[in-house]
Amino acid sequence: MSRPLDLGFHAEEARIGKRSLRVIEDAPLLEWAARQGISPREAQLLAVHQEIVPARYLRNFEAMDLPEQVRLWEGQALVCGCGGLGGVIIQLLARAGVGRLRLLDPDVFVASNLNRQCMSETATLGRSKAETAAQRVLAINPFVEVEHHSIRLDEKNAFELLAETQVALDALDNLDARFALEAGARNRNTPFIHGAVAGWWGQIATFPPRSPHSLRTIYGAMRHRDPAEEAMGVLGPTASVIGSLQAMEAMRILAGREPAHADRLLYFDGDTGVFTTLPLESLST
Repeated sequence: MSRPLDLGFHAEEARIGKRSLRVIEDAPLLEWAARQGISPREAQLLAVHQEIVPARYLRNFEAMDLPEQVRLWEGQALVCGCGGLGGVIIQLLARAGVGRLRLLDPDVFVASNLNRQCMSETATLGRSKAETAAQRVLAINPFVEVEHHSIRLDEKNAFELLAETQVALDALDNLDARFALEAGARNRNTPFIHGAVAGWWGQIATFPPRSPHSLRTIYGAMRHRDPAEEAMGVLGPTASVIGSLQAMEAMRILAGREPAHADRLLYFDGDTGVFTTLPLESLST
């Protein structure tokens, strides 16, 4: 049963494009949730059913409409890897209002992460990446429900971790884990967004549940990272570009739009500033 919403006197009118919305700041909505004994996320969903929208999302409109924003609030994503790519993805999805985030990373922050991993700071060195990312999510957006797992990914736990998720994001740094996540996503009929970076270069591809293609289309029989690629390092802007594209693709899927990179590989050359898109079928011939 829905609870009566006594928030009208906290709401203000805001004009977005050609329409007006009633908006509310975080504090009164969080206070109301606490009084009602419900989660901030549940309070947010009850508010929107009364045509009251948290002010923090105003700049999402008109790029998205209200039903798409509600789908984000109701959605859940699995982000595997909380480092260079994952840190960008996690922050952007939290700011957009994705309702539930499940985060996984077995590692702790070390000094060599500081050049590119936006969750890392001098104060977080030695701390769990997944736990730090989860705390950061709540600091950014208390209306997001977040859980974290400091474990290594394999095919068994990938399937379990994908329960009730609508999209899987690959922000990993090794091929074994990437293939495990892809297998779990395929078994769960969950869209899988792959991202990878090295030096000035990066790539993204989306595999819908029934895609005829897979990571094997890109990597063939390779299961270990090329030492030459490892020697390139990773620049912060490269991770930011690819992580942002992955987050945008996840938002499309969660909002109910068609993915932009389905069965296509987008390759980014940061040295020249050139983006190249290749159909995956062209890589398998």
